Amino acid sequence: MILTWSIVLALVTFCALGTTVWLWLRPGMETITAQSEKKAAPAPEIIKRVASKFESPSREVALDLVKRAIALRDPMRVPELFRLGETPPSEAVDFLTSLPTKDGMVSGFEWHSSVDANGLLLEGVRVCAELAGTRHDRLALLTPDDHGQWKIDFDAFARSVHPAWSDIMGNATELALVRVLVMPDSYYNGPFRDDSKWVCFGMLSPDMDTTLMGYCRKGSPQAAAMVRIVTDGRNTSGSMIPCRATLKIQRSREPSSKQFEISRVLAQDWVMAPKSFDENFK
Repeated sequence: MILTWSIVLALVTFCALGTTVWLWLRPGMETITAQSEKKAAPAPEIIKRVASKFESPSREVALDLVKRAIALRDPMRVPELFRLGETPPSEAVDFLTSLPTKDGMVSGFEWHSSVDANGLLLEGVRVCAELAGTRHDRLALLTPDDHGQWKIDFDAFARSVHPAWSDIMGNATELALVRVLVMPDSYYNGPFRDDSKWVCFGMLSPDMDTTLMGYCRKGSPQAAAMVRIVTDGRNTSGSMIPCRATLKIQRSREPSSKQFEISRVLAQDWVMAPKSFDENFK
């Protein structure tokens, strides 16, 4: 009996001592664990705006600019609010006049603030319209000129392509400049059946109901540029989302109405910069 009680008392004493030591060490262990987890966790991605000496417009200023711009009907005033590129002011007015027929009546505006891309300082305003019960959105991308005056890029707003989609899809041209939404894809067929030589991307235009396939040669600057575009387009959860891109596409010697080679990646959005985007990957 004395031996039994001695063993019990020894066990109780050992457990109490162990508990005391554990409680004393626990704060330090938790600190070490937290520090280890902090070191192991990936560093948060820091998104930097494109450096600029010009102040970005406020929400009110950006919305007011877009509202005044889409209401323009005087060709003489178009250059005040639009970055036209090679588009004549009269053609810009014709396009603006046709918008109610194309997209319907404007139902609202959504300010997207900074959407910097392609080495350019950009501000986005979505113009929402509705036609026959269907919503039609159009994105106004604002960028400053050399004097700091913010203007809407007309070609991005109009989603300009050269030649027209009807000619591109009708096999009337071999080379085209297009503004499309792109995502990774895996359709390898026809002249692009060898996936060891090509990288596939789906291409979609809001002005068409057909999904096209674009292919870059593996290891090319165009493939690297496209991978960068779709990678930068991941949302906060890491999922791929359609990304805007301006491309030059061409048909192969075995023409297919939906398959094109991506010969140049001109812009990481729909606004063209002085330097083509794929030149950064040569």
